[in-house]
Amino acid sequence: MTKNTNAFALPSAARTFYEANAVAEDIKSQLEETAMFLINISRRSTEEAFKLGEHLERAAELLPEGTLEKWAVERCGYTARHVRTQRAVFRNLAHYKDILVELAVGPTVLGKLSAAEPDQIEQAIGFAAQNGKLRVQDVAAIMADSKNEAEARPQIDPYDVGGLDGLKAIIAIKVREGLKSFIGHLEEIRAHIDEALPKKNIVKKSLADKTHLTARLARRELESLAQFVMPNPHCTSVVWNSPLPPKTRWSEVGDMLYKMGSNENWPEKEKLRTWLEAEVVPILEWATSKSSAPAWPGVETSEVLSVNVPAEVDADGPVPADVSGNPDAVATGAPSVEERMGAIAAAFGATATTEVPKPKLTLQDDVPSIAEALSKSGKHLKRPEIVGRIKSASGIATPSTTSPAATA
Repeated sequence: MTKNTNAFALPSAARTFYEANAVAEDIKSQLEETAMFLINISRRSTEEAFKLGEHLERAAELLPEGTLEKWAVERCGYTARHVRTQRAVFRNLAHYKDILVELAVGPTVLGKLSAAEPDQIEQAIGFAAQNGKLRVQDVAAIMADSKNEAEARPQIDPYDVGGLDGLKAIIAIKVREGLKSFIGHLEEIRAHIDEALPKKNIVKKSLADKTHLTARLARRELESLAQFVMPNPHCTSVVWNSPLPPKTRWSEVGDMLYKMGSNENWPEKEKLRTWLEAEVVPILEWATSKSSAPAWPGVETSEVLSVNVPAEVDADGPVPADVSGNPDAVATGAPSVEERMGAIAAAFGATATTEVPKPKLTLQDDVPSIAEALSKSGKHLKRPEIVGRIKSASGIATPSTTSPAATA
């Protein structure tokens, strides 16, 4: 059976797929356009191979997560392996597309090359440019040689590498693997909730048993990824996690995971469905979204926060939620610091003067990345200075460094 025949034989299966996965009509029409492209494409050129992968990526964005391969198999007659290969070609070789098109590297070779490392890809391109062609066995040989060379070299554990390079390496591992684990646990919780919501009666104990330990673990992962450590201001011998800024959205994600971590904190049965649908699921969607600016539950798209806050930030003080540039307009109707100090001084028959510190950091300054911050030397506070600042901020008396004899 040819693919053109499949174009007429598969719509009934596709209709079943769309109904089972609740695909909206407007999305369905876009998917059908993609399906016709995938079905009718014949012998592919290098350019068309990249277009095929691009169409599959677009279809993946339109379809419910994890259903692309099933759709491509049932609607377009593709195999799941072929779908994975074509997507890998588009994702992994996009940077080299122009030169690969110029060299007319065949689609089958592209599929093999999509599994190669960047240095292997560049070596294969050099081979093709020198020899005028590139075959699957050539790519396989290049990859095998690289593997043999890597195995021949002594393997160094990144946790044994010293200096900033070693520290950057293990930080990268922590961020990459830790983020993957955290998102995976949130998606696991979401899957259990999605399974429970369509049911007429949600069994609270059953759902809590499936999710509460995962929620506890995810909350600790969030702390590990996003929070700093600091001495406890009330007991400097104790080191704890500094909390996420209160009333921020990631703080609310942590609070929601804390609440989910014990079924004793869950709402009563009559409020359970509303809580899951209106709070838990939207927050999980926000936290796991791949969008650059996902909408917070209940916030209009135009109100979505971006990382570019148009206001100066004082590095030594908290940042108000809404700053218009006027330091006296932080809290409407509330007296300013100058007014409060003036009122206190007036009670003692004195006049108060205050100096507003100049902002130390503006958004015109570049905020360094982790790697940049680690690579630059700067002034580091010594432990006595850190402890002194904490004690000062907490009102803890600092012992005098002057000897008793000197004061006598």
